[in-house]
Amino acid sequence: MRNPQHWPKLMATVVGLSVSAAALAGCGQQSSAAPKPLAVVNGKDLTTAQLNTMVRMTELFNGSTLPNTKQEKISEVKYLVQEKSVEDWTLAHHLTTKAKAEASAKTVLDKSIEPEVGGVSGLDKMLKSKGVTMSQLNDYLTQQMILQQAYNQATKNVKPITTAAAESFYKANPQYFTGSPQVELEEITVKSQSEAQTLEKQVEAGASFAALAKKDTTNTTLKSKGGEVGWTPESLQSLSPAVYKEVQSLKPGQFGITKGSHGYDLIGLQATKPAQVSPFSQVESEIKANLLQTAQGNAYQAFASKIEKQARVKIFYK
Repeated sequence: MRNPQHWPKLMATVVGLSVSAAALAGCGQQSSAAPKPLAVVNGKDLTTAQLNTMVRMTELFNGSTLPNTKQEKISEVKYLVQEKSVEDWTLAHHLTTKAKAEASAKTVLDKSIEPEVGGVSGLDKMLKSKGVTMSQLNDYLTQQMILQQAYNQATKNVKPITTAAAESFYKANPQYFTGSPQVELEEITVKSQSEAQTLEKQVEAGASFAALAKKDTTNTTLKSKGGEVGWTPESLQSLSPAVYKEVQSLKPGQFGITKGSHGYDLIGLQATKPAQVSPFSQVESEIKANLLQTAQGNAYQAFASKIEKQARVKIFYK
């Protein structure tokens, strides 16, 4: 569960606790007319209303919609139980106080979040679009501040990743560091297939592709470049399905025709490069950061699971 499009780096930096991104907003509040709770943690009900608040908050920070299935709800309830257990433990062991957490949450809101989303009005608009109130956001951020202290406690003995460990991971997982093959392409776009076929015959007979592109292509971006696309990854992420399929059948120096969104494209494959493996020196810091994050996440999860077992928990929704 991550943060919305405008907040990803912000919340990762300020809160730094990805495992708590689904923390329950408003846990422990009781309603005199409330139906049977989903669960009880340390004598406090977790209700359907609280779960719904968590879902809206998570969707706001994740920028997507959570699955609406019973199995998903079961998982969410279990997660809330664990988070509430950790929150109670953190306050009971005086790692922070509610007042300090509220003050930190206000600082985050005023100094970091609001400037990122266009001030108070921009934040208000974003919250309304997700059916989230300012009070719920404040509660959520307050809990992030509390849970951050638990995370710090859980991960304080996690050692930095050594170069040897990072290099071992690098050697064992080359697929993560190997890019796509590269192709150097040129392209002329025309309105009809017959025009493309005529141009294909001309370039195969020795005519200048660049000269024809400058004269005939309807692609204004490539016209001045003589149809030169340049080097691009040979992948469906970089090429349209039609162009990708056509390029697969070509050898350097050959041409092919595809139907595109603006007519027909005469594609020339100029050269190819095999997939390159990034040298360890280029990815070392990234590997260390990812391995450290994994180690910290594992340490926190073990910590949280232990605390949950110590809490007084009863789950009714199964």
